[in-house]
Amino acid sequence: MLTIGAGISVHPDLDPLDDARWADAEDGIDAVWLLDHLQGWFPRGTRRTALADPHRVLDPFSLLAAAAVTTRRVRLGVAVTDPVRRSAVALAHTASTIGWLAGREMALGLGVGDPGQLLPFGLDHGRERTGRLHYMRPALRTLAALRTGGPVEEGGPDLAITATAPFGIHVAAHGPKMLELTARHGTGWIPTSLPPSAYAGKLATLREHAEAFGRDPGEITPTVFLWSALAPTRAESLELLEHPSVRAVALYRGKAGFAEHGAEYPLPHGYVPHEIAPDRADAILESIPDAVVRGAVLHGSPEDVAEELERYHQAGCEHVVLYDIGRFTDPDGTARARQALGELVKLR
Repeated sequence: MLTIGAGISVHPDLDPLDDARWADAEDGIDAVWLLDHLQGWFPRGTRRTALADPHRVLDPFSLLAAAAVTTRRVRLGVAVTDPVRRSAVALAHTASTIGWLAGREMALGLGVGDPGQLLPFGLDHGRERTGRLHYMRPALRTLAALRTGGPVEEGGPDLAITATAPFGIHVAAHGPKMLELTARHGTGWIPTSLPPSAYAGKLATLREHAEAFGRDPGEITPTVFLWSALAPTRAESLELLEHPSVRAVALYRGKAGFAEHGAEYPLPHGYVPHEIAPDRADAILESIPDAVVRGAVLHGSPEDVAEELERYHQAGCEHVVLYDIGRFTDPDGTARARQALGELVKLR
């Protein structure tokens, strides 16, 4: 069975805790997931949205701690954090504490780090979503050792709280080395916006690695994170794709993603929203070819989306995170998104 997770706001303009309570009360929603961003996914200067400032964001772990005591059912997760801004030991301690508060295991999503969240603050100087495996290898090893109460090294210290409040490790792996690390240490796999055909191939590779490491592949939950623009009708959803704030996530596809559609990437390097001047934001975002945007953002009527999710299910996916960025385009977006997601879960 394919279960559905709802992406909830990390922006104070749209109450994250109200999102969490709504999802908890909605039959068919299994989990809630928050981004771990220091800045938003689209640049300042984008024409009016429901957000006063896209870069005014809240800390997801603080929000998850609050949600832990105001919800009763949904799984709580972050999609995803990184071991550059937060050490592995601190992540393990925080995730266990949230799980203890909630009375249910927290899902800790971990990736190599988004340059848009690292570079502006001098935390890492890389401009692409690669090259940080030297952070990931020791972090995953530490997290895997600590998650069930064990020490990292024989005779070393432990985090006793994790023995009674373990957490899941969901790795945002796309390349071959990250897939190997997921197979060795992860309890979940959470890539972003892979098409179903590519998803199936990488999942097969992941499972082969798990078997080679002596693990049961069934211990690793196949998940996918999908940027989405949900609406009650196909026409409304397609209209959301025209908004620059929605189009912006297509820039995460990079040069290769644009080349798949015969298009030229409009930036000299990986996407860092902070580096796009406000007076150029709309022009850059509106220049992105529609085909690239449609490939990057799940869209359509609830029936259309249900069909696409079934393709992911057939590819082996067991849990899908729908992060609806269309809801941030206008003040009516939250009601529209909730209506569409409510209709979608009834079709599953």
